[in-house]
Amino acid sequence: MPLTPALARLVAAVEGALDGLPVDGAASPADQRRICEAVAPVLGGLLHEPDAVPAAARESLAGAAIGNLLYADPGGRFHVLAVVFPEGTSSGVHHHGCWGVIGYLEGGDEETRYRASSDTGDRAELAESSRHVWHQGDVTFLLPPDEGWHRVRNPGPGPGVSIHVLCRTPADHPHRFWDRRSGAVLPFPFVEVAPGRWRAEVAGLPESG
Repeated sequence: MPLTPALARLVAAVEGALDGLPVDGAASPADQRRICEAVAPVLGGLLHEPDAVPAAARESLAGAAIGNLLYADPGGRFHVLAVVFPEGTSSGVHHHGCWGVIGYLEGGDEETRYRASSDTGDRAELAESSRHVWHQGDVTFLLPPDEGWHRVRNPGPGPGVSIHVLCRTPADHPHRFWDRRSGAVLPFPFVEVAPGRWRAEVAGLPESG
């Protein structure tokens, strides 16, 4: 979909923050924080512009959570999603393997962060480290390895819409899911389920006994 002026400013800010860094998103922790801090004020401004995001990008997928693609960098360095969580839906506990900036456009989310006491790649032990309810206009970061695990849930009322600026492409974004029952860590790739509409789907979730 075409970029609104506010989205064009956001894209330009991300491009500027990434200038000179590796294309594959393998920036140092210090660089990842610098990227997020550069992008956050521009994203924060976008959240207060009523026409910043097209109405179609604020819609769920038949009542289910979805990420509506607003922009994909031609070089594969980052992408921008409008993520819609209908009331009562949750992401499950998952991990982002590189930087992200999230701004809340409509409604809100309860975000729970986790710290890993161990993470072998295919198994992890996690403990809750914080819980916060975000509201319209708020901006937060994802900064792995220590700040990559989280869960979001929309307690309502109404849908929650947030703008996610994430490293790499949707298909290449490093994304893992934690199964609470078994402690298994599983692939959680973004899958394009309709044109421009991306959903995270767990691969290999153990069946309940």
